[in-house]
Amino acid sequence: MALEYKATDLPGKILYPKEFSIQIRSITPIEQKYILSLSQKEQKTNRDYVEFLKKLVMIDNPQMTFEELYWFDVQYLLYRIRYLTYPKHPIKLGFKCQNCGEPVEQALDMGALEIDTPENVQTTITLDNLGEFKIRNKLMQDDITIEEFSKKMNFDMEDLQLRLLLLDLCLISDNGRKIEELYSLAEQGEITADDIFKVEKWFETNIWGVKERVNITCPHCQKEASRGYLLSIEDFFSIV
Repeated sequence: MALEYKATDLPGKILYPKEFSIQIRSITPIEQKYILSLSQKEQKTNRDYVEFLKKLVMIDNPQMTFEELYWFDVQYLLYRIRYLTYPKHPIKLGFKCQNCGEPVEQALDMGALEIDTPENVQTTITLDNLGEFKIRNKLMQDDITIEEFSKKMNFDMEDLQLRLLLLDLCLISDNGRKIEELYSLAEQGEITADDIFKVEKWFETNIWGVKERVNITCPHCQKEASRGYLLSIEDFFSIV
């Protein structure tokens, strides 16, 4: 049976100079096993994930490539593919209530997502000691991923603030510098706390698509809160 593709719009469609339409399809059980096993590989790059995602997306203009998509649009496609594949299995997020400390589970479906639509894109920022840097808003294709770098450095990936710092550094790694070098520069103070603030501010105002925040209500104390979350590619393709 032929695989069925469904048309979808992108939050950043108005930003592209080329005219194109996109269709996506759900993943097959064999593909699910592949992507989950890929996460266990010692030697993997973001290129492995890009090649996998390209199989799930059809672009009608041969002059437009998957690699030209902005990251926030690829992120949005990940959500769409997830819910197309598992419409009855929303992503489950786990939090600890900041008021009473009890665990809170939140199901995340497409109706819970808040989408921002862009008007323009700022492409550079100026760092205090290193000057002007290009901001990465296309697909991340580093030779080493955040997860691999964290394993190499024996980082605790439950440390959300550390993960956010590494993501910030990834955003400026499209300047001939790999994340290892940028992390070293941050340790030495060459990349300053103000630089990281600038990157985070850029992210808040220039990255569009899915705003990875969700409103939760603690079932124990009934307190409401808005909480941020981070998903890996594997999270999109697992129903565990």
